[in-house]
Amino acid sequence: MIEYVKFYNVRENDPENRGIFDGFNTHSQLQAEYYMQFLRERNIRYSKNNPNGVAELHYLNTLKERESETSDLQSFKVFIDFREKVNSEM
Repeated sequence: MIEYVKFYNVRENDPENRGIFDGFNTHSQLQAEYYMQFLRERNIRYSKNNPNGVAELHYLNTLKERESETSDLQSFKVFIDFREKVNSEM
């Protein structure tokens, strides 16, 4: 995890602007590994088949708060705006 943070600290920078770290072919490969390590550091168990740690309301609200306080996570904002539109129309 330390190497990933030295390469790009997502706490201080927009995660969506992270480049590609050596050993990865795509941004999404790095992103998946970066967040798996990040969650392990916090004792949050996550897998694609068992997303418990990131499916909790607290985790989602933390991301929404960051998006509203910064210009970070613009693709996440598109998702949240879409979700709120759908909810309001139901």
